[in-house]
Amino acid sequence: MERSRKNAGFTLVELVVSIFIIGIILLSLERSLGTALSSYGSINEKQDLLVQARLAMERLVMFAQEADGIVSPMGSNEEVLKVSERVLDTYTNATNAYTAGGDGKPDADNNADGLVNTAAGDLSDYITFDLDKTDSTNWKLMEQMPDYSTSPSGLLQKKVICQHVTEFTCTRLSPSLLQIRLTLTNGKASVSLQTRARARLIR
Repeated sequence: MERSRKNAGFTLVELVVSIFIIGIILLSLERSLGTALSSYGSINEKQDLLVQARLAMERLVMFAQEADGIVSPMGSNEEVLKVSERVLDTYTNATNAYTAGGDGKPDADNNADGLVNTAAGDLSDYITFDLDKTDSTNWKLMEQMPDYSTSPSGLLQKKVICQHVTEFTCTRLSPSLLQIRLTLTNGKASVSLQTRARARLIR
């Protein structure tokens, strides 16, 4: 028995309804995908900021904890951290020559007697962290180290340790205790870190 021509395929109305339903499904999938991609981008941006902020904060805390003298801050919410430097070992102190492994003595030991800032000829060397606000849309946290290859120590060029800074403040809570706050913002993502660091000895 031959099949009726009426049942041979979709009618125009059925085809239009099918296309309409498929269109709605694709539109909702596109919106879901767009939201997912946007969330992924935002999470990635926040993760990048968090890595930057943590590395910068670890460096700030390392130098603050090893300091035996704090120049700044003296009070609350100052945008400069300046402490005596006694951590790095990248030079042979007796000759001021750079060596990859150092000489086992902190570079701040200017007279190479194994002690830091304790005797004649052993002057304090300072490391400074402050904000570069020349670009109003992208503040940078800068670091300036002593140049131990010169005698007496000069200063190296400032270098960027963190970008997209919207807040960098240091507060002196006691003679040896500092509170450091760092906020980075880039687009929609923002990260804030706050910690305390105690210097080893304040002269």
